[in-house]
Amino acid sequence: MRRSSGLMPDAAERAAPVAAQSTAPANYLDLYGLSKPPFGDSSEAASYILFASHRRPFELLTDHMVNGNGLVILSGESGAGKSRMLQAAGNAVAESGVPTIRVSRPPGGRVDLTRLVAALLGQSDPSLPAADTIQTVLRPPHKAVLIDDLDLLPTDCLQLIARLLRPSAEPGGVAIVGTATMDLSPGIARPDLAELSRTARASVRLPRIGPVEARQYIERSLWIAGGTTRRLITPDALKLVVARSHGLPDAINRQMEAAFTAGFARGDAVITVKTLAATAEPARQRPGAPAPGQPGSASWLIPALAACVLAIGIAAFLYKGLHHSAEADHGAAARAAPPPPVPAPAPALPPPPANAVFQPEVQQPPGPAKPVETLAPDLMAALMKRGEQSLGLGDIAAARLLFRRAAEAGNARAAVAMGKTYDPDALAAGPAQGEAPDPALAAEWYARAAALGDPQAPELLERLKGRSPDTRQ
Repeated sequence: MRRSSGLMPDAAERAAPVAAQSTAPANYLDLYGLSKPPFGDSSEAASYILFASHRRPFELLTDHMVNGNGLVILSGESGAGKSRMLQAAGNAVAESGVPTIRVSRPPGGRVDLTRLVAALLGQSDPSLPAADTIQTVLRPPHKAVLIDDLDLLPTDCLQLIARLLRPSAEPGGVAIVGTATMDLSPGIARPDLAELSRTARASVRLPRIGPVEARQYIERSLWIAGGTTRRLITPDALKLVVARSHGLPDAINRQMEAAFTAGFARGDAVITVKTLAATAEPARQRPGAPAPGQPGSASWLIPALAACVLAIGIAAFLYKGLHHSAEADHGAAARAAPPPPVPAPAPALPPPPANAVFQPEVQQPPGPAKPVETLAPDLMAALMKRGEQSLGLGDIAAARLLFRRAAEAGNARAAVAMGKTYDPDALAAGPAQGEAPDPALAAEWYARAAALGDPQAPELLERLKGRSPDTRQ
């Protein structure tokens, strides 16, 4: 007996709702089953991992914040984790009841005197003069002041901090901890920083982490986000990430986030060596960011660049066609015209007298300089971001191409970054170890950055003065 078509759905009809409910993963968090970006810039206290090689510096900082007075400087390479350690130590001290004041540089900006006073007083619109600010901060109870990027503060901010360090009759006082990428030794080029470093009670150096700690860092970060290395990354890919990081946690963060993004784009179920090789591609989307083609995404850069290339190609084609046409017309006219008369040879000049004095040829002054090409802020930021990623991955050739493009468009920070790719000290401490340095080229880029107004460039240029231009270390 034939059943009615409306009594019982067949197998295809039963599977249709299930297929309709399944959707493609929106980002790599969905693809790899993670609860949050494991290697993003998270401010959660649980995400901080205290390495065994960093335990002693961490203990020194927390003890100084709770029981000490004066200044302690936490120095280390860029990407070693100074800011994260300062933040974690401040969180631990704040939980113990010590009032904590944090001074950090805003993204893309600098800390000026107004922002420093506002942070010290806890007010958005500070109105107290410097003397009253100092008395307010030094007043009991004992406080801990955390200053990130101490070496980037202007002179007036450093002077205010130096006044906080002077002996006072107040029973309270402050314990100041500042981070610095450069070595704040008394012989540095900036006199204000040199004077402040002389008053420091101690300088703590944050070392790189070892290969075992790097693997533990990746495993711990994935575990906190709900994943495991055994499930998400192959052993050879994990070994490659550890080797490329050169012991810098921030380099691990950049590599792993780029690998997850590339894996999501490729559809890789596990991060492999091929996935890491694909991270050199220009596309890079952070989890939760708009997908390509949606409003707010940066996918317009690729069509814009393609349009520029197409426009250049059309212009070259038209120029070539017009140039060939002009040459053909000129050739026809030359063939129709009679041959020009052969000029008589010029008479030989007499030899100059023995006592003749030759005057150098006076060169004409150069014409007006070519105007600097300007780039859109979004494109400039994309060039710098991609250059820093390439440098972090050890691809110094790609980093130089990107930094040069931004520097030639007037970006002072890009000129400094370009100089560091040739600076012997920066190469020895960065992820591009083994690259041949060139102090002369580094000095040229630092000089260009100084002309563009970068405050760090004169000091970097002064440090290179003692090196020979032909030195290759």
